[in-house]
Amino acid sequence: MYRTRALVPALVAVGVVLAGCGGGDGHKTAGSASPTARRTSASPAPPPSYAPGRVKTALLSAGDIDPHVASVPPSTPALQRRAVPSCSLSAIKPSGRPDVVVRQFRASRYSGANFGQISLTYPDAAAASAMFATIQAKVRACPGRKHVPQKTLPGGAIALTHDDTWQTSDETTPGWAHVRGTEKTTISPSSSVINVFYRIYDYVSRGNVVLVSMYWERVAPKASADKVSRKATALLTKQLARLP
Repeated sequence: MYRTRALVPALVAVGVVLAGCGGGDGHKTAGSASPTARRTSASPAPPPSYAPGRVKTALLSAGDIDPHVASVPPSTPALQRRAVPSCSLSAIKPSGRPDVVVRQFRASRYSGANFGQISLTYPDAAAASAMFATIQAKVRACPGRKHVPQKTLPGGAIALTHDDTWQTSDETTPGWAHVRGTEKTTISPSSSVINVFYRIYDYVSRGNVVLVSMYWERVAPKASADKVSRKATALLTKQLARLP
């Protein structure tokens, strides 16, 4: 989408009383009631706390993503600013003072896998939760459709005129809060016959960490987002398994 100028039980026990008759003298005895079980509930486990070094070590490598990608300096505008990427090349500035790691990987082929990621490791879960709430609000407020004129990006890259469609979904990911954004970017076919980009944004949080990944591919006009979405899900699953 963009190019450089040089070339984008509860348990309830019921007490039972048993009554019995004695001998011929009519004396009666009664069994005592069984103890009533108390209602118990397990206390929720405290949120995990990850050290910044632990998070950095757990991040995916180029080989985990695709055999055809290599690490490159960030070209996504938000990642260049060490911010959270959102719809239509926008950015969400991190709140507070998290430890930040930014990475981007690009395919060596004209069309193929591309991956960008930012991790925010906060001093405590409350700060991470506040940042995640901000992200949720902002990505849900993105317009469903937007026309973006051509503009020059930091570093000399050019974002061609394009049209974006955007939608969010709340995902069920055990142990993690998770919102996904799906974006389709269409550039003019006069620029390229392979003129559609699908980007999958995964915003997740647990404990004191907010992790945002963006996976995208350039595809033919009639291609669906399904393949790209499946690949993004597989990468996210692999990534989160490293942060139990």
